[in-house]
Amino acid sequence: MLSIIIPVYNGEKFIAKCLDSIFSQTYCDFQLIVVNDGSQDKSLEILNSYKEKYNNYDFEIISTENKGHGSARNTGIEKSNREYIWFIDCDDLLYNEHAFQGVVDDLVKKDPDIYIFSAFETDFKRRNKVWAYSLKNKMTNINKSPFLVFKQNWSWNKPIKRSFLISSGLRFSNEKMFEDTYFYVKLYMVAKTIYISNKIRYIYVKHDEALTSSLSNFSSYPKALLFEFNAFIKALLRLNKK
Repeated sequence: MLSIIIPVYNGEKFIAKCLDSIFSQTYCDFQLIVVNDGSQDKSLEILNSYKEKYNNYDFEIISTENKGHGSARNTGIEKSNREYIWFIDCDDLLYNEHAFQGVVDDLVKKDPDIYIFSAFETDFKRRNKVWAYSLKNKMTNINKSPFLVFKQNWSWNKPIKRSFLISSGLRFSNEKMFEDTYFYVKLYMVAKTIYISNKIRYIYVKHDEALTSSLSNFSSYPKALLFEFNAFIKALLRLNKK
């Protein structure tokens, strides 16, 4: 049911915990694709040790030149073979051992083009926060909910139906930041069904080495915001024509 795609670039401090949370899941029938994006540390060594340990799983490691998370995710998409694709970041964790099963149960019942769930943020010290995407479960699309284009455009809490993604022809850009925004906003514009769950399935780990921890990396945010705004206007215009 699930193709899990994890881009890894110099993730030696985090990838083991991420993989531990994946291999501790009660739901085990998944494809795991880890794209080693030109790491210069011990990431690949760690990945190979897990590959050896969990050789009974559908687990593939792909090593590429460093081209960024967007390119790594695109590589994973081409190798995916399950019904839904879920992008997970190598420094994050699943919320509990039932996260996969909970997602699969919803996907089987609702069969959406895009599935969105809530997440928990922590730095394992003082910062703990729930990123509640919605207080209610609902099926929607961009025509019913134009403001989706402005809301939490991260890749890790939005599994996508593979057949829908392939038919859309859309892929991640090579932007250093906000590649998730461009990708998902474009997908929202063509998705017929978007199911939003209030359940927490994921832990976003806040740390000083993340790209989002440096304000200098947000210089391209105005461009991304303009892209979101233009998509919002297009959605409103499309709605008014009906």
